[in-house]
Amino acid sequence: MAEPVPSGSDVSAGTYVCTECDYELGVQSTTHLPPCPRCGNNEYRTGSGGDSVHDPYPDRSTS
Repeated sequence: MAEPVPSGSDVSAGTYVCTECDYELGVQSTTHLPPCPRCGNNEYRTGSGGDSVHDPYPDRSTS
């Protein structure tokens, strides 16, 4: 997945961090990322989970 991740993107479960205010958004299942609830920014970087470069299971299918 591209970095930064724009809001509205389909993402896997994990955490996503706002590129403006560092708000950490936890996502439990595949979903669309909303704008940041704290500052309204539309870009995130991946923290952990299926879309993260630090994913411990990068070959696992999320479908």
